[in-house]
Amino acid sequence: MSRFKNFALPVLAFLALAAGPLGARVIDTPAGELRGTESGGVYRFAGVPYAASPVGDLRWRMPVPLTGWEGVRDAVDYAPDCLQVPYAEGSPYYRELGPVSEDCLYLNVWSADLSPAEPAPVMVWIHGGAFTRGSGARPTYDGAGLARDGVVLVTINYRLGIFGYLAHPALTAEQGGASGNYGLGDQVAALRWVRDNIAAFGGDPGRVTIFGESAGSSAVSQLLAAPGAAGLFHGAIGQSGGFLTPQDELAAGEDKGVRAFAALGADTPAAAREIPAREVLATFVELEGEGVGSRPIVDGALIPGQLYDLFKAGDYNKVPSLVGYNRDESSAFALAPDVPFLFRNQADFEAGLKEFAGIGAYPFIWLYPEQEGSTQPYLDFWRDLVFGWNMQAWARLNERAGEPAWLYFFTHVPGDDVGKQLGAYHAAEIPYIFGNGVPPAGADERVHELLRGYWVNFARAGDPNGHGLPAWPRFGGDAAYLELSASPRADDSLHWKQMALWSFAFSR
Repeated sequence: MSRFKNFALPVLAFLALAAGPLGARVIDTPAGELRGTESGGVYRFAGVPYAASPVGDLRWRMPVPLTGWEGVRDAVDYAPDCLQVPYAEGSPYYRELGPVSEDCLYLNVWSADLSPAEPAPVMVWIHGGAFTRGSGARPTYDGAGLARDGVVLVTINYRLGIFGYLAHPALTAEQGGASGNYGLGDQVAALRWVRDNIAAFGGDPGRVTIFGESAGSSAVSQLLAAPGAAGLFHGAIGQSGGFLTPQDELAAGEDKGVRAFAALGADTPAAAREIPAREVLATFVELEGEGVGSRPIVDGALIPGQLYDLFKAGDYNKVPSLVGYNRDESSAFALAPDVPFLFRNQADFEAGLKEFAGIGAYPFIWLYPEQEGSTQPYLDFWRDLVFGWNMQAWARLNERAGEPAWLYFFTHVPGDDVGKQLGAYHAAEIPYIFGNGVPPAGADERVHELLRGYWVNFARAGDPNGHGLPAWPRFGGDAAYLELSASPRADDSLHWKQMALWSFAFSR
């Protein structure tokens, strides 16, 4: 018996290793076989490549399609995040970095049923982080909860900062008349991968909703304007971010790229591509305050024009849209020392506006009046400038183009220490959608149930309304919206005077 035991244990160990991790599941996709894991009734496939590694000669080029792989590929562990540096430790968005790499074009999939009787709606999450930070692998974005509610959830990485958005005349010349926007191209490539492969995970490639927050939401607005993304998604959710205000065009991006090449000490794209990635990242950090290679541009190719003009003309990928913003968007960073137009009190606010806009400052002073001892007027001004007007313009133009839109205003204050300090701050709604890190009781739990329900309904049917949820009116002609809190309240014309003034300021 002892000799049999000594023989059997190694054999069993070998068989276990050959089978992969406990709870593993192997599926066959058009890209190749994948081994994922199962936990709590949800399958997860992590670190799945969707494009060729953007390294060497592929740095600062649009993503190259992946040819697939031989044999069974492990999809058990997350891939490295794209190259970045963390936020400052005092920021509420600070996260300790894990592994980072220039080789980072990977995605993650969660599904509760790999062979459903009816394919499930698909939601593709595009993370935020100012186009310079973030990852699809953050614990907050774990998709198990959404998968249990009946969707196939996909999160993606895309190139960030100088690796994702560097334009340069020489890059433009070698790439047929446009450069920059590689990170946005990555998102299009990921959506093509979803179209071609998601059925193997139980998802419906004909019911794909893209959603994101902050930079991720701005990316969603750009994907609406990108001809190359046509047909790759069927609904759009934008949370606190849009590019309806004027954006840099190719020439401005190229000028910044010339400064970046000079700082790198490179004369040609080939020379710049030979510089180690960590050195490129260090140079970007030095130049980031100048906006060098840090965000998408209107390149005339992937993005053919200013988004507002494309939306207004109906010349974009028109789909139902659910969009909105938070009451205290500005609280986390509008008063930070490095924010332009820094005002610590009402007098500074009014003086700064007059210096910036002259006589045009007075309507803003009237609509953002002094509140004694409070910085709230400036915070509301900043919120409406950066977030409010963009989201309302998105909803208004989508309705004008004949597609439905639903607008929200998130006012719930999270019950944690950050919420107590910052209110309904920028990104506060995200945990309630994914269900990660939400206190399992009281108002927080109610808000989680509401947001999860609305978002899943929208992914399923293109309308957030459904059984058991308070009615959410369509934006329509009266600019109706829903205040999202533990006790939702429908109303119309959110901040309408301020929005009218901002439309006039932008001549729109």
